[in-house]
Amino acid sequence: MTDVIRVLRREHANIAALVKALEWQINEFKKGKTPDYDIIRGVMNYFLSFPDLYHHPKEDLVYELLDQRDHAAAESIGDLRRQHEELAARSRELSVGINAVLEEAQVPRESLVRWARDFIELQVTHMQMEEEVFFPLALKTLTDDDWRSLEARMTDQEDPLFGEGVGGNFDTLREKILAWQADWLRDHA
Repeated sequence: MTDVIRVLRREHANIAALVKALEWQINEFKKGKTPDYDIIRGVMNYFLSFPDLYHHPKEDLVYELLDQRDHAAAESIGDLRRQHEELAARSRELSVGINAVLEEAQVPRESLVRWARDFIELQVTHMQMEEEVFFPLALKTLTDDDWRSLEARMTDQEDPLFGEGVGGNFDTLREKILAWQADWLRDHA
């Protein structure tokens, strides 16, 4: 496996952890309980920044090269850039809804839950397609020279939440997610 795919899969694992944390909080909200809005806000801040600025552009570079090498294989994936745009739009939509709730606007509980569920489902389905279809096709099709070229072209931006130097606005979120994961593992062991 290439370093590019290793990085993308690690980022997917991180994104999946955030999706789970968001899902947990939205389930609390759906039950009429008060969710941890710091976690929700932090997750949404992450989705509004890192994936669109750093993760998806890496995948788009891989996709472009795959399309050059095997157009039929790339077509079987669909329009990856359009899928990334849809993910960004859903992130913004959910963020607006959450901000409205935090500003105490009259937002029906069902609307926020629906926006969150749509966002979560789209994230999970998209990553699953990439893991099961896109990455294997890229690994099968691209050459060692292709992977070296991709590595040279990709930015080396550290993940602001899961990297070594966690960005200041993600400190609290990281702590809460790690605590939640530890509690969840203890309760499900």
